[in-house]
Amino acid sequence: MHTSNKLSVLLIEDDEDDYWIARKYLHDIPDKEITLDWISTFDEAKQALTASQHDICLIDYRLGENTGLELLRYANEIQYHTPIIILTGQADHETDIEATEAGAADYLVKAELSSRQLERTFRYTIKMMQTMDRLRQARDSLEAEVETRKQTEVDLVAAMKVAEAATQAKAEFLSNMSHEMRTPMHAILGYAELGSSDIDGAAKEMLGQYFSHIISSGQRLMELITTLLDLAELDSGQREFDMQEADLLEVLEAAAADHAPQLQEKLLTLVINAEEPHYIVQFDIIQIMQVINGMLNNAIRYTPKGQQLTLALTPAELKASNNTVEAITFSIADSGIGIPEDELEGIFDAFVQSTKTKTGAGGTGLGLNVCKQIIEGHLGKIWAENNTQGGATFSFTIPLIHAVAND
Repeated sequence: MHTSNKLSVLLIEDDEDDYWIARKYLHDIPDKEITLDWISTFDEAKQALTASQHDICLIDYRLGENTGLELLRYANEIQYHTPIIILTGQADHETDIEATEAGAADYLVKAELSSRQLERTFRYTIKMMQTMDRLRQARDSLEAEVETRKQTEVDLVAAMKVAEAATQAKAEFLSNMSHEMRTPMHAILGYAELGSSDIDGAAKEMLGQYFSHIISSGQRLMELITTLLDLAELDSGQREFDMQEADLLEVLEAAAADHAPQLQEKLLTLVINAEEPHYIVQFDIIQIMQVINGMLNNAIRYTPKGQQLTLALTPAELKASNNTVEAITFSIADSGIGIPEDELEGIFDAFVQSTKTKTGAGGTGLGLNVCKQIIEGHLGKIWAENNTQGGATFSFTIPLIHAVAND
């Protein structure tokens, strides 16, 4: 079982020299106690996969007369949940795609291996698999609940609808996530291959464009991974909040300034309504900034060119236990496509996207759920509503003094 500093690795490799090389890289990973088991034949590998006792599995693409992809397909047949990373002697884009589509967590070239690369790959792969395990557990939990609701016909119908909705949301999430992660990865590989093949003859400007595309795609991929890690941390209750007294209006103005290029690109006007010069609140500056940035990104994305966005801060109240505390409400109103009325309450759930944004806009359905959990961590509330003149308004309310709300 994987812990923070212990890792069990299964290496399926028919070349003893490559085994010793991999063993050295694994041994040199800092702050990790790694247990390595080596299997050199295809048949023994199938038996080892059936036992399923490791945290990570490394499989060589060439295994005598067989291939690592055959072993990968066998792993899928026996529902082997340990993440599998394919190792190969040379980079091949088509093999990379084939391995990923067959279920490999990653695809590494032996000549490019290093302790640092393996440590980073292991870390991201394990985090991703933990998220997938939670999805499987959620699915199993829902299926179990369906079974208990078969006592009456009405309960059965209701439970089936819940299960179907959950399964569909999970399938759409996996499909979106696969697309969202593979698109930048393919761009990175594509431009890297172009740059590699043209490195001697291409102009510096052209190589610069290749690097620019690689950086942009890498940043997009990192944002997706960060969102997944944020969700995992919030769901597990491990996220800590650094509450400090600050001016919420200054944070709002800083976020607006950061989005100036996107606003200018779409010719959008941004209006900030705040009656007071300062709004002193106890909150986690970084995480509330994350929420405001997420809501502002959505508003810019769905607002047509030349329209207006309105940000506002207004005094409010929050009910806490048996008393009412002073609070502040932040809202952002756009003139975009709006939200179907029957989806307003569920729009902040994990893996849920509005039916109006499922096509064309991309996304994973995770961002608003991260925002919701951050606001709830501040003992606040978050909601969305449609505007009478079109578009939608997203708002959140948090207490002025966090300790008072806790009481």
